[in-house]
Amino acid sequence: MTISRATSLYRFLWYCNQVKLPKLVLDCGAGGKLPPLYVFHQEGYRTHGIDISPEGIALANAFEEAHGMELNIKEGDMRRLLFSNSFFSFLYSYNSIFHLNKEDTERAVEEFKRVTCKQGLIYVNFLSVEDFLYGQGEDVGNGSYLQDEGDDMVIHTFYEDDEPDELFEPCTILYKEKRIVDRMFGDEKVRQVFLEYIVRV
Repeated sequence: MTISRATSLYRFLWYCNQVKLPKLVLDCGAGGKLPPLYVFHQEGYRTHGIDISPEGIALANAFEEAHGMELNIKEGDMRRLLFSNSFFSFLYSYNSIFHLNKEDTERAVEEFKRVTCKQGLIYVNFLSVEDFLYGQGEDVGNGSYLQDEGDDMVIHTFYEDDEPDELFEPCTILYKEKRIVDRMFGDEKVRQVFLEYIVRV
């Protein structure tokens, strides 16, 4: 059995399963070799995913083919979702939105709210200023840093504890957690710190 490392999404799935809405979910940032959408697929959800990276989509498509499932992951930009208003019951963005600056993050969250129906649920996680990566790399302003990720330079954007709250207005915050993870990163012990939200539209 394949187990996703995106453990926070199991909590979101539990919340989704309590809501009497059609099982229709969108993953914004869905690419990669182990796409978390499969967890929802196995629970009977109709799944859609977008990713801006063709390489990430190719990896996800290879997973789908290997496991005989159709997750419907396509190329797309979370700042401009090509779906109609209130189309989805559930939407999430896991470990993805913090690759946008704060202005683009606000655009993306507005899109999340637009395409999620009334009483639908949204999950998003952000990087905290307490994360070990904060302050590293080139400071590009307003809590964002351009950092080396091997083959590419990638933006990481960091938030104070309550800073993302206003992004979700007028939604209801159902669950909020500062998640602290101490782990080994190569030979170094590091502390990752995330701000996680589940909101009702």
